[in-house]
Amino acid sequence: MRAPHIFRLAEVDEQRFIAACRSGVVHLTWGRTTTRLNTHEFRRLSWLLAQATEASSPLSLQDGQMHVTCRQDDDCEFRLGPLVLLLSPAEFDELGQMVRAAARRLEEILASGVWDEDEPEEAPLSPLEQLRQHPFSEN
Repeated sequence: MRAPHIFRLAEVDEQRFIAACRSGVVHLTWGRTTTRLNTHEFRRLSWLLAQATEASSPLSLQDGQMHVTCRQDDDCEFRLGPLVLLLSPAEFDELGQMVRAAARRLEEILASGVWDEDEPEEAPLSPLEQLRQHPFSEN
């Protein structure tokens, strides 16, 4: 049985979710924006958001290009490189919970070895199937 190329790891709703693909890229989608991280960056993000959601406002935490600033009883600013999200305290908690859940799920998937095997190559097309793919001559 072939393992899926991409797994949805966690979600808040259809517009806010985290998925990971076989190539080791984690896709964080929030609204109309998707950013991609490698697994090491995603683990760092998970750690940073865990620290931020456990601390009380005001706070400012940074790990490389990841930065979280929350003002007391005000919005939180989450920076990931050039991406900036201004989130209400409730949205920030949702992001933190989603990232932590996704990090746990990702570790389960990686530990299971489901992506360790190479994907089987597709069988070559028969001459008849090749003709069906190219209905016109290349001349």
